[in-house]
Parts: sequence; structure tokens; C-alpha cells
Amino acid sequence: MGSGRVVLRAVKEGLALLFLIVIIAVAFFSPAAFADDAENVCVSCHMELDDVLKQVAVDWQESAHAKAGIQCQHCHGGNPYDVALAMESSQGFKKKPAPNEIPALCSKCHSDPVRMRAYNLRSDQYDLFRFSVHGRKLLEQKDAEAPSCVSCHGKHDIRKVDDPQAKVNRKNIVKTCASCHANKELMDKRKLPHNQLELYTSSVHGKAYFEKGDLGVPTCFNCHGNHGIEKPQTLATRFVCANCHVEEADAFKKSRHWAAAQEGGKPLCVHCHSNHGIERATLDKFTGQGQLDCVSCHKDSANIMTVAQGLNESMSKAKGALSSAEFALKGMEEWSGSGFETSGLKEKVAKAQKIYKEMQVGAHALDGKAIDDQSAAVVALSNDVMGDVNKMLTELRKRKLGLIATWVVAFAFCTILWKRSQYCRRDD
Repeated sequence: MGSGRVVLRAVKEGLALLFLIVIIAVAFFSPAAFADDAENVCVSCHMELDDVLKQVAVDWQESAHAKAGIQCQHCHGGNPYDVALAMESSQGFKKKPAPNEIPALCSKCHSDPVRMRAYNLRSDQYDLFRFSVHGRKLLEQKDAEAPSCVSCHGKHDIRKVDDPQAKVNRKNIVKTCASCHANKELMDKRKLPHNQLELYTSSVHGKAYFEKGDLGVPTCFNCHGNHGIEKPQTLATRFVCANCHVEEADAFKKSRHWAAAQEGGKPLCVHCHSNHGIERATLDKFTGQGQLDCVSCHKDSANIMTVAQGLNESMSKAKGALSSAEFALKGMEEWSGSGFETSGLKEKVAKAQKIYKEMQVGAHALDGKAIDDQSAAVVALSNDVMGDVNKMLTELRKRKLGLIATWVVAFAFCTILWKRSQYCRRDD
């Protein structure tokens, strides 16, 4: 009996060892074990095709996903190392996902904090997108034309945001957003304007962006966000200007306009400066008759228009005086050989310029008394400069007259000497 048990035990242990060896052999010697080194049949097959089907593989090879080791099967399923199983449903192969399936598909990786930490990427983008205007259109309203991840990031040609070729790179993002928002047919269906790109291009922001190549100016996502885009009517969107124009926003919050905006939602930045077609504000803003001027909300006879008129007059007076001082200083500097010291004039003009800029910011507070005081300071400094320049010019005229008189006397003396020399020759 004892020997039988020993034999049985030995057999069991042998079978267990054999089973373990088989498992190890399968794990280490199956094709899957060399998946990283094996040929990806999806890529090799697509590279032999034409047009769009070949471009899929070409795009993927240059993508951020390829560089991170994300391959076909991670999104489409299937076995990319076996031709027979590459597109087999039993291997989890999925055909082209529907637009409303794409966000959840991408979130399998991009909502994983551990995986995203390795690339220093956020893991909350799916949640932000779900509750955005784009996400609700796509996922709740089943609008198949609403943007999904691939609409902005690309399908197989996904690149890192700092890649100049990425659709979401700062130099390309405006055109990416415009691919939908400048599409008249697409926007007309949703009763939305389609001229945002046109307006932005003509704005101070757009001119700096397109003409000067200034990538530091605001673009679409600076104001609207990227994954968590809210409706443009929200306070967060309409007052987003404060993120850059901090001083103006602080002054605005001291005005009666800010108090009114808390109750009725307006006026905010966009009601005076527009949104996409922002132009540099002029003093006509206070007294003009345009749709974005004070009169667009207030009647000409309203008391507030008296404040607006006062702001216009004070700032116009300061601007005129400062312009005269700047012109006078420039004229004196052009007389580089005059010998006059102009450093004091420069300091006064610089101080006046600083105060005038403060006036432009402070005007958002609608504090007429403060603007009047600052205007008086600018005018005083400018008048000082003009007075000093006039004194210098008077002295310069005296010098010129003296120089002319000297030349006249010298010429006369030379003429007398010449005539005298002629007279002496006749005597000889």
C-alpha cells in the first residue's frame, strides 16, 4: 500500500510538472510571445493597398500612438500577427467604430490615470467631453456630425500637441476648429453662424496670429476650452477675457456694469468689444452710434451718457496733449546736433504715457472723477514738455540768427578785404 501511494504521488507530481512545462512553453514560444518583434500583418497588408487604405498605415507609422507602442489591435481588436485571425470577430476584431463610440474607445486608455501619468497627460478628458456642448450633441442627441476625438486629433495620424503637424497644435488649431465652424452647410443645419474664422482673421488677435505669426495671442481653445467646451452664453465664457486682461477686469468689477451683469448677464466684455471680430477700441466707443457703443444700450438722454461723454472728453484731451508732446520731443531729438539735453523731456513723456495707459484701463470702472484727475496730470506733464521744447526752440532760433549774423559779418568783411586788395593792385 505504501509503495502504491508513493508511485501515485510521483505520477501526480510528474503530471503537474509536465502541465507547468506546457504552460511555460506556450507562454514563451507561442507567436504572441514575440508579438513585439513579429510582423504586423495589418500594416504590411495596408501598405500594399492603394489610396486611403494605404494612407491609414502610413499615418499610423508617424503617429504618437505608434511611437508609444499602441498598435492596431488596441483600438480595432483582432490578431495583428496572424493573417487568418487579423479580422476575426472571435479575436475581438471591430470594424470602423461609429462616431458616438469613439470617445469611450479612446477613454479606455486616456481615462486611466496610471497609463496617462507616464506621458504627463490628464485622465479626465472623457468626463469633460461628455458634458461639453460637443459631447452632449454626440452622445446624448446622437448627432453623428458632432465632433468626436478624431475630428480634432485625427484618426490614425494622431500627433502630440507640441508637434507642428498636429491638428491641435497652436499654429493649426484655428483651422481645425474652422473645418466645422466655417462650414456653412453644417452650421446652417444647427442655426449657428459660420463666419467666426472670417471675423477672427480681421480682429486684432487674428492679425497677430496669421500675419505676424504670434502664437501667444488667444485662439479658439483659449476662450472656449478644448474638451470641456461650454455654451458661449455662459458667464465663464463671456468673461474669459479676464484671464489675459487682468487689470481691465479688475477695473470693470468696480463699475456699475459688473453689478448689472451679475443680475442680468450683461454687459460683459463681448457686449462692448465683440467676441471673434475684436478691434482696437477707440474713444468713439463712448459717444459713437455703433452696435457696440454705449448708445446701443443707453439712450442719448440717459444720465449714464453724461458719464460717457465726460470720459470721452477727458481722455481725448489727454490724448491730444500727449500726442503733441510726443511730436515735439521727436522733433527735438532729430536736432541731434543742437546740443540740448532731452533726457528730462523723455522722462516726462514716459510718465504721461504710463498715466494714459492707466486711464485706458481705468475707463472700465466708469469712474469719471478718477479719469479727470489722470487727464489733468497727463495734460500738465505734456504742457511742461511743450513749454521746455518751446524754450529750446527759442534758444535755437537765437543761435541760428546769431550764426546768420556772424556769416553776414564775415562775408561783408571778406568782401571789403577783396575790394581793398583790388584797389591796391590798381595803385601798383
